Amino acid sequence: MDLAAFAVSFLGFAIMYAGIIMARKVDSKGSASVFRIGGIFIGFMMVPMLHTALGSPLTSAEISGKYLLGMVIAGVIVDFFFVRRRG
Repeated sequence: MDLAAFAVSFLGFAIMYAGIIMARKVDSKGSASVFRIGGIFIGFMMVPMLHTALGSPLTSAEISGKYLLGMVIAGVIVDFFFVRRRG
């Protein structure tokens, strides 16, 4: 397990999920979509940018992408089944 790849993936996932949570707190649909899209875009772009800045090898960036994919799938499942929706 590559700890740097996991840390970078977790940071990207935290930014993505923070954007989604902030979108739930906003009343306007336009602002909510901006928070959602912005959080997801910045979270996904954070992974290659941090690996480039850290000078990580390509295999570490590849593993980080797999970790991020697993975190996103787990987050969608947890969000869909366990987190209450705003009503």
